[in-house]
Amino acid sequence: MPFLMRLVLVLTLFAGPAAADIWPTYDNPFVNDQAGILPDESEAALRAQLEQLKTDTGIEMTVLTLKSQRDFQPNLSLEEFATGIFDRWGIGDSARNDGILVLVLRQDRAMRIELGKAYGRDWDGAAEDLVDRSFLPAFRSYDYPGGIATGVSDVIETIALPFQGGTAAPSGEGNGTGWGMALFGGMVALMFSRVWLSPILARFRSCENCGQRGVTVRNEVLKRASTVTSGEGRRTVTCPHCGHVATALYTIARESRDRSDSSSGGSFGGGSSGGGGASGKW
Repeated sequence: MPFLMRLVLVLTLFAGPAAADIWPTYDNPFVNDQAGILPDESEAALRAQLEQLKTDTGIEMTVLTLKSQRDFQPNLSLEEFATGIFDRWGIGDSARNDGILVLVLRQDRAMRIELGKAYGRDWDGAAEDLVDRSFLPAFRSYDYPGGIATGVSDVIETIALPFQGGTAAPSGEGNGTGWGMALFGGMVALMFSRVWLSPILARFRSCENCGQRGVTVRNEVLKRASTVTSGEGRRTVTCPHCGHVATALYTIARESRDRSDSSSGGSFGGGSSGGGGASGKW
């Protein structure tokens, strides 16, 4: 009996930490609705939006919904949990570290926007504003699809694209004018850069010929990217008002090699987080 008791104790000591070290895995690099809160059509639209973002800009942004953190890492803070997921998945390009994770925990009534290391802590205020303004109001009325759709679009337009366009993070808290000017400056900067001729921002863009808004953007893959070489695409911008057409070539980032814990749905680029972002509860 003493021997059996010692054996059980040893096995418990070794099995305990392993059993506790459980982290979410992903099937898709864009949307993983493990909480089951997104209808199929909402999930498909969200995935298409994030795929387009990566194609146009190289930014890897992903949405993960879970029932509860208790099923994985109950002893960590929400911030530590989100950072751990981000780093284990390797969200974002490893050289640029500009990935973004949107984490929603349905039963915990909590969420977090986790930002890649390149954002530093300068964009924490912008993330906090979006949590409070874009996500939580819908979540409080149990409109998870609407809150996620609105929030993701706002994160793209308020943080991801301005950051990539070189716009500085808004300074000060609670300054509506400052936020508005920062966002306006970011949109102006993007408007004059052909890199950002994206369907995401088409509704803001003016035709370079007649000045009318509402151009349409079509992306065509000319050469698919692989794990060895980058690809090439052609972006065509058409004005429905005057018929003006402009084309430009763009580079498609190389595909990352499949990670050992991912499926054939794709993988991330090996990025990491510096712990920046914002959390909220409803």
